[in-house]
Amino acid sequence: MKTILPIAYCRCLAGILWIMPAALVWGNTGTFIDRHLSTDLRVVSYNVLFDTIFPTQNAQQAAKFARVVSALDPDILNLQEILRPASDVQNLMNSIAPLPGGTSWFVHKGGDNVIVSKYPLSLQRTNTSPPGERTQAIALVDLPDNLFSTDFYFLNNHYKCCGREGGVEDSQRQQQSDAIINWLRDAREPGGFVNLAPGTPFAVVGDLNIVGGPGPLNTLLTGNIFDEATYGLDSPPDWDGSILTDAHPVHNVTGTEHYTWRNDNSIFAPGILDFVIYSDSALDVGNKFVLNTVSMTPAERAATGLQLFDITVDSSGSNYDHLPVVVDFRIFDFATSDFNFSRSVDGTDLAIWQSGFGTSTGATRSMGDADGDGDIDGRDLLVWQRQVTLGGSTLAVPEPLSITILFFSLLTLSQASRKR
Repeated sequence: MKTILPIAYCRCLAGILWIMPAALVWGNTGTFIDRHLSTDLRVVSYNVLFDTIFPTQNAQQAAKFARVVSALDPDILNLQEILRPASDVQNLMNSIAPLPGGTSWFVHKGGDNVIVSKYPLSLQRTNTSPPGERTQAIALVDLPDNLFSTDFYFLNNHYKCCGREGGVEDSQRQQQSDAIINWLRDAREPGGFVNLAPGTPFAVVGDLNIVGGPGPLNTLLTGNIFDEATYGLDSPPDWDGSILTDAHPVHNVTGTEHYTWRNDNSIFAPGILDFVIYSDSALDVGNKFVLNTVSMTPAERAATGLQLFDITVDSSGSNYDHLPVVVDFRIFDFATSDFNFSRSVDGTDLAIWQSGFGTSTGATRSMGDADGDGDIDGRDLLVWQRQVTLGGSTLAVPEPLSITILFFSLLTLSQASRKR
C-alpha cells in the first residue's frame, strides 16, 4: 500500500497542474474507498471515453483521471476505449502513479482494452480460439509469491454497443460470451490453447454493453453456450463446476444506485454496462463499489483528494458516461487434495482419489493427484489424510496402518480388474 506525505504538493504533466489536498493519505483516508485489509488486491474496470485520459487529448479529463487513479490506487486497472498504443498508457501511469523503486507498470492491449498491472503479465492474448466477435485483452497477472498463493487471470472486454434484444448487436454480444466460456473451459482442462494451474482465480471484466437481452450476461455467469456447434457444449465455468459471480457493486459502498453509465442528455436511462464477473470458488471480496464523486460528501472528497465532477465527462454532472467499478479481492488458498475445489477436503475428495487410483501417467489434480507427480497412488492418499477437514474441523481419518491396508486393498483390486 502506497502512502503519500500529508502535505500539499503539485505534479506537472504536459502543462497540467494537479493540486492534492493537504489531508490526503493514500490507503488510509477513513472513507469507503479504503481497502479493508492491506493484502486485498484492488481491481478496477473503467471505460474512459476514447483516450480522454491523455493530457494531449483532453487536459481536463486527464486531470480527473489522475486524481481517480491516485485515490483508488489500483493493483490491476482494466481500461476500455483506449485507441492509442499500450506504451502511451504505460508512460502515463508511470507519470501519474509512479511505483516504488522506479518499477514500471506492466501493460497489455487487445482491441481498445488495456490491462495495466503493478505485477508482470504472461499468457498474453488478444482473442480466444475460436475467436469471439471482437478482440480483447487477456493476461495472467504474476502476483508476488510471498503475498499470494497463486496468480490471477483476466479477460478485459468491450462488447458491441447498442441494439435491441434479439438484434444483430445482441447476437454479437452473445458470440463474445460463448467464446469466453469455451476459452475458460480450455483454460481449466489440460491441453488445448491455454492451461491455468488448478484453482487459479479469474475474472471477466469490462464494458459488456448489456442493453439488449440478458443472454450474453447469463452465459458468462452460468456457462450456457448458445452456438454449441462452434463453441462446444454448455460448461459451468468455475473450478468447482458452479456458476460465476457478478460483483454487482453499488455507488460508494452504501449507496442506493448501481448504474455504471449515465447521460442525462441521452434518451437512454442510466444502466449497468460495466461488470466484474469472477470465480467465487477461488475468490472472496473485501470491499466493492462504483465510484461516484458527485454523491460523495465534501468531507469524503477532501479526504481522498477527489473533486465533485471527477467521474463525469462534463463540469455540470449531467453526463457521467462510465463510472469506475472497484472490487478488492481475497484469494483463497486451496489444499492440494481439495480435488473438487469445494474449499473443504472431505469424503468427496477421497471418492475422487479412489476413482482415479491406479492411474500411472497423465493424472491431474481433479482426478486425485494431490502431489502433482502425474499418477494417483498411496502418496496422494497420505496428502489427503494430512489435509482432510470438514467445515473447519478435522475428520476422523484412518490411522497409518488402516491407510496402508486400504492402499494395498485398492492395489489388489486394481490389479485383479486389469487381469480380467
